[in-house]
Amino acid sequence: MPAVRAAAHGTTSLLVVFEDRPDSLWLRPLRAGFRHCFCLLRADRGWILCDSRIRGLRIMPLPEAGVEPLARAYARLGAHVVALEGAGEAPRPFRPGPFSCVELVKRLAGIDRPGILTPFALWRHLLADPRCRLVARPVDRRNRN
Repeated sequence: MPAVRAAAHGTTSLLVVFEDRPDSLWLRPLRAGFRHCFCLLRADRGWILCDSRIRGLRIMPLPEAGVEPLARAYARLGAHVVALEGAGEAPRPFRPGPFSCVELVKRLAGIDRPGILTPFALWRHLLADPRCRLVARPVDRRNRN
């Protein structure tokens, strides 16, 4: 597995992807468009996809790609994408609790906020974080010719 690169200031170290997953009955009570999240962690040669799912944890290397092209690819699939600069460790050890897609992203982003439990709450927190920027919104396929 590629080594994880420590991000310099101003360098995207983590992409957080929010998606809908309307086929999952367990996730239907959550806000549409924000029913699941996962992240891409920058590595020496590419990215590491980190995705916590009901059936297990998926960790997979991805080839090198720029932030914007990668974000646009996920947007074409209906996702919102946020870039985080300088993700790091939380200031103190994490509290025990359920491990979910949100908890995985929070731990990799260095966010220690017990009140963030849903993908939409994480989305709102990230948009208020000065280290983050919105990179892509879902592409509306209905208006395409």
